[in-house]
Amino acid sequence: MYHQENNFWWYKILHSLIISVVRKRKDTSLSIFDAGCGTGRLMELLDDFGTVSGIDYSEEAVAFSKKRGLKHIAKGDLNNWIPTENYDVITSIDVLYHSAITDDYAVLQKFYDGLSNGGTLILNLAAFNILKRDHDIIVHTKRRYRKKAFIKKLEAVGFCTEKATYRMPILFLIIIIQKLVHKLFPSKNIESDVQETPKWINTVFWFLGKIENSFILKIGSIPFGSSLFIVAKKV
Repeated sequence: MYHQENNFWWYKILHSLIISVVRKRKDTSLSIFDAGCGTGRLMELLDDFGTVSGIDYSEEAVAFSKKRGLKHIAKGDLNNWIPTENYDVITSIDVLYHSAITDDYAVLQKFYDGLSNGGTLILNLAAFNILKRDHDIIVHTKRRYRKKAFIKKLEAVGFCTEKATYRMPILFLIIIIQKLVHKLFPSKNIESDVQETPKWINTVFWFLGKIENSFILKIGSIPFGSSLFIVAKKV
């Protein structure tokens, strides 16, 4: 993940979308918290907008984040995390789905408590149970989400949803085809989808992702995809 985050199309597209959302706040002195920061690339990118801190459950991930020169980072468990300040922005990217999260609703409540009034929550979530596959075993997927049900969770906590859309419809279709192929031709090898790809494939998907991001930001939502992207506000 550390070596892939800077250049792999999937990370670049998602990070670009998040940065565009944060930039809309038109503020360069934001207090930002990355809940489940992984190896720290998003924190690195968000640093231009203010003070960024983060936690991750993995000691190895924290070590890689520090290797990037990030200082405000620590090992932490979101199940036990208690906000010690009010943040302007909280990001949590592909974390709530994980089997280590015992109660995703309780974590959402913590996010709400940890935001200042008018603060922004940005989430990316695994979508649609039909997409569960070998990759989910590797990354310890416990749950995949649907938009309407998740918006109800957000509203129950107290959030106002500003943007809710599925992402990566092309990847959705590719995964469905892969599952059909694997059913016909089973393999004993279980691998993550995060693999180094040929440069031309990386370039094509990055280009398509930029078009998709522009659509999401300027026009509206996408009816299906492999991920669910959420922007919510504390009111």
